[in-house]
Amino acid sequence: MDRSTAISIAFMCIIIAGVGGQSPANSPTTTPTPPTPTIPTSSPPPVTSSPPPVTQSPPPVQSPPPVQAPPPVQAPPPVATPPPVSAPPPVQATPPPATPPPVPATPPPVASPPPAVPPPAPLASPPAAVPAPAPTTLKASPAPSPLSLSPPAPPTEAPAPLGLGDAPATSPVANDDTSGGQSLSSLGKMMVIALGIIYMVM
Repeated sequence: MDRSTAISIAFMCIIIAGVGGQSPANSPTTTPTPPTPTIPTSSPPPVTSSPPPVTQSPPPVQSPPPVQAPPPVQAPPPVATPPPVSAPPPVQATPPPATPPPVPATPPPVASPPPAVPPPAPLASPPAAVPAPAPTTLKASPAPSPLSLSPPAPPTEAPAPLGLGDAPATSPVANDDTSGGQSLSSLGKMMVIALGIIYMVM
């Protein structure tokens, strides 16, 4: 509290006490009887004016301000545990790698001849029709030679044994005819095979 506030409160208390002292303590409840007339004596009237009691109250003692509670002691932060010291990697005493001997300079490769250009493939040709088999012709018997029309000559030498002379003699003309037919048939087969290979390649 301020000092001026305390003085004003004390002054108000003095005024209230003075007013309260002048007022009668107990007011009469009944009306008083009229006093009997008495002869007044020559005594002086009693002095009833008493000074008002001084009831100056001491100023109220200022209450001390409330003691502030001390702030709570903060717990110290937890000490960070140091990271585990990693063991240094074991030093391996390895010998330095042996340097390989210098490689001798290789001679330049010999220029290879250009590859032979393959012959161009034959143009696609439609598959040829398989040639029809040649019509078989009846082999005509050879014309009788003039020698056969003449009578046989008598044997001049001894006759040959029967076992060796029984085989019929083959005429060279017949052999020539069969060889020509066989050559034609073989040529036809070769043509068919060649056309089949070309068709498969295409």
